[in-house]
Amino acid sequence: MSRPQPADLWAELNPRQQIYLTVIYHADQNAEANQKGGAFDWGHGPPASEWRWQTFSIKAPKEIVGRTAIQHALAQQDEHDQGAGSSLAALRRRNLIEVMDDFVHTMLGMVPRVRVKLTTLGRATARAGLGHTAPKSPPRGLLSEWLWSNLVRLYRAGPDGMSTDSPRGTPTEERAPSDKARFFLERDQRRPGGPLVETKCVRVGEPYESPMYPGHTTYRTGYRVYLTDAGRAHYEQHVRCYAELWPDIDAPVPEDLPEDAHSSLDDHKVRKPRGLLARAPFQLLVALVRNDLDDRLWIRKEWAMYWRTFGSEPPAGLLALPAGITTNQIARYTRSTTAAAKLLEFRSGPLAAETEIHHWLYPPRRLYSDGSNIWPDDLKVLHVTDAGRAHYARNLKAYRATYDDVEAPDAPEAWKSPAPAE
Repeated sequence: MSRPQPADLWAELNPRQQIYLTVIYHADQNAEANQKGGAFDWGHGPPASEWRWQTFSIKAPKEIVGRTAIQHALAQQDEHDQGAGSSLAALRRRNLIEVMDDFVHTMLGMVPRVRVKLTTLGRATARAGLGHTAPKSPPRGLLSEWLWSNLVRLYRAGPDGMSTDSPRGTPTEERAPSDKARFFLERDQRRPGGPLVETKCVRVGEPYESPMYPGHTTYRTGYRVYLTDAGRAHYEQHVRCYAELWPDIDAPVPEDLPEDAHSSLDDHKVRKPRGLLARAPFQLLVALVRNDLDDRLWIRKEWAMYWRTFGSEPPAGLLALPAGITTNQIARYTRSTTAAAKLLEFRSGPLAAETEIHHWLYPPRRLYSDGSNIWPDDLKVLHVTDAGRAHYARNLKAYRATYDDVEAPDAPEAWKSPAPAE
């Protein structure tokens, strides 16, 4: 049986259901725009599996808790709450949305709440019905359209770079990258080769005698932004990829490109070899391996300090915990909610294991002044197993070729001993 097409699914919906799907779709797109707009904030935001959930209704008097954004949008379409359950059920049966009932804290206390999340099929169906096209997403490692346009201007400027000061009225194509653009292009230390641009303080104009210190020559200074060697290499490596991705940006193509320069976006389609982990589980495995090599577990140091602060020696069981990552720290290494499970349930044997942290190992002070817990009650240590070490050592070369932007440490020779094929 062929899979139903989004346009056909849209045609099957009655007008009321189409309005509901449209309103939920707009709420989903607004949430996505907010997440992208918050990329300048410090740290990483929550994963999409969390922020795509939108509050549909709160089961409390509207005079007290008001209407949700979705309810307000439905009211503007002359749709009211009567029959909302049947419309949501119809969309849910077609796998266009997910629905979840939970509770939320309000001035009335905990009250029931209904939340909805658009599925991938639901998003495609709404786009088909509204005539929208899915936005382009650059492959991993490539810049957004906005950052690429900034990099092109710097490439055109050549070795002299561009002044960071652009007077009012300067044409866009002659304007230096903004502070926000330089923030991303200069400070992305994770990019292989280092930042793509750099800002330097340089002398401006001819020297002159200081009026305050006769006989002393001084210079005026200003700031200019330059393309780094890494930035020039990135430009020449991917300029033909960007020409496909953002054709409206007029980027000059050098005559002499590197031999390994990409010819098209197809060069970014790297197929993961069979038997390797996906990106997120591999990133978590790398973090576990790095902590294992360094014999590092943050609570062994932090909690021991708390124990000594309160006049007691830390329990031997605390100091004996294996090196690894506590479960509440996993989100720092990957935004995936399933990465740990992929390691624990790897088909040829667990690549990681969990060790329980018993309550008598917790520091003496466990509560804030308001009675809330300082340390979660369900902490565990996720650590690499012997099978995980062997898997990492045997496949490290293949992993580096597949995920060349992930900095994976070398494996010790002891880990490279022969083991059964996976």
